[in-house]
Amino acid sequence: MTGRAVKFRQRVSDAGRVALLGVLLSGCVTVYQPLSSLQRPAIVDPQLANFEGMRLLVRCIPGDYLKVPAAELLCRRVGALFRNQGAKVETDVPRHGRSSRSLEESAQPDLVVDLSSRLLHKESSGPLWALTVLTATIVPAYTEYSVAQDVTIRDASGFLLASDSLKARFIEYFGAGIWGVNWALDTLVRPPEEELSGDAPARDFSRDFYAQLSQLAFNARVRSDVLRSFEPLPRSGGQQRQTGVER
Repeated sequence: MTGRAVKFRQRVSDAGRVALLGVLLSGCVTVYQPLSSLQRPAIVDPQLANFEGMRLLVRCIPGDYLKVPAAELLCRRVGALFRNQGAKVETDVPRHGRSSRSLEESAQPDLVVDLSSRLLHKESSGPLWALTVLTATIVPAYTEYSVAQDVTIRDASGFLLASDSLKARFIEYFGAGIWGVNWALDTLVRPPEEELSGDAPARDFSRDFYAQLSQLAFNARVRSDVLRSFEPLPRSGGQQRQTGVER
């Protein structure tokens, strides 16, 4: 083997080591951006017993974006959210469009919370990803996507009490340089609520989502109570007016 061939082989080997080191040292930095629905102020404190004694049925509906395992995880977490607020919660993940629980059962819920997720937009640059690979992730690549968490809340009869679409945008940056810089800033400078590495973006989204979901459920409870106040009182004894006062 000639000296030129040996040098070429050594350069290829060194380049491979650099590329492998870049991949091993690379990480993902996620930027979470709440959209308008998740930026509204929520006055309900999820730490209080806002639903004491109420029965809630939480249904997480799988779809193209929200697969069955993710729907089950979502139901467990939302169920825990409402249990911490005093509610008696049942969860259900419908399969093939059919629920495993019937609302005709004897213990009817006070509120039925339906949750579903949609991918609204996803964008990624193929040439930029190629450049990222060629530079051993020194030049970062990104993927941007927007999602919507659709929420509808009804009573046991199916009457709609509240609905909303909670939307968020996420931008994921992948690269050794951007991850290293942000990791150092998170470790040395940034307060925990402003961190970009680790699970901070998921934690921030969960905080906003749970606050808005608690507010929606509380609004639905108030509307349900108001509607029930207009129901005629049962007759007992003499004839009654519609207001329930005996004549």
